Amino acid sequence: MKIAICDDDARCRKQALDLVNAYIVQRNKEISVSVYDRATALIDAAQRFGGYDIYILDIIMPGMNGIKLGVELRTFDPDGKILYLTSSMEYAYESYQAKAFDYILKPIQQERLFTALDDAIATIANRKDKSLIVKTRENRVKLTMDQILYVELVDRRVAYHLLNGDTVESSSIRTTFAECIQELLADGRFVLCGSGLAVNLYHVTKADAETLYFR
Repeated sequence: MKIAICDDDARCRKQALDLVNAYIVQRNKEISVSVYDRATALIDAAQRFGGYDIYILDIIMPGMNGIKLGVELRTFDPDGKILYLTSSMEYAYESYQAKAFDYILKPIQQERLFTALDDAIATIANRKDKSLIVKTRENRVKLTMDQILYVELVDRRVAYHLLNGDTVESSSIRTTFAECIQELLADGRFVLCGSGLAVNLYHVTKADAETLYFR
């Protein structure tokens, strides 16, 4: 589990970091924390290291504010949970542009932040644990949706391409490709790219007219 904190105010950064470290100790969690003092530094790191599970962002920052930062993060990280910290409620509506997970007023109350982190981590764990059963020619294989990069139709079989480089092929299908992978499409992470290909957006960092780039 990875958490990123971004706040231009040194005192607020330290307070957020201290509270997150207290949370890690109290909840006995394995979490790494990275701290940034400006939006551009966080964006650069998130792109290089594959994003973070949770982003704790200040809203009022010079240059790129927290709302614009969240929207930019969403261009390559659709699933990271964004927790906004701010001293004003006036940005609550705008925070939905970045699909914020929660919105916490400063000064930060420990119990409030801990509850938000509990909820975010529970949501992430549920996403990571979601799985499906693939019937192959030999047996049945259980795959977690999180480990699937993309799936494609190959000779009337569905090929599941995994993070570790392996490929699992289903037995021959008798319906359309979209019908066979409806469980994936219902999850929200997967999107059809034509009639015989679907990709896991969680692992996509960039797309152009002809190419998808994975983490």
